[in-house]
Amino acid sequence: MSANLVKENNYSTKRISKVLLGEIITALKRIQGYGSVEIYIQDNQVTQITERNIKKTNSQKGQYVNGQARA
Repeated sequence: MSANLVKENNYSTKRISKVLLGEIITALKRIQGYGSVEIYIQDNQVTQITERNIKKTNSQKGQYVNGQARA
């Protein structure tokens, strides 16, 4: 089996490998409080995993109490 085929099998969406799961888990663990993990797929292959951490500013924290905007 060629190295290229092994690599493709590791990132296939048809048969999820432990390698792929490990990379997704690592990406999720790297999110610090607020953020997202985006998984890009092309031709049934995961081609990119993007981690995005979001820093909330103090002006966004505590703006709402019980669903109501604070004055």
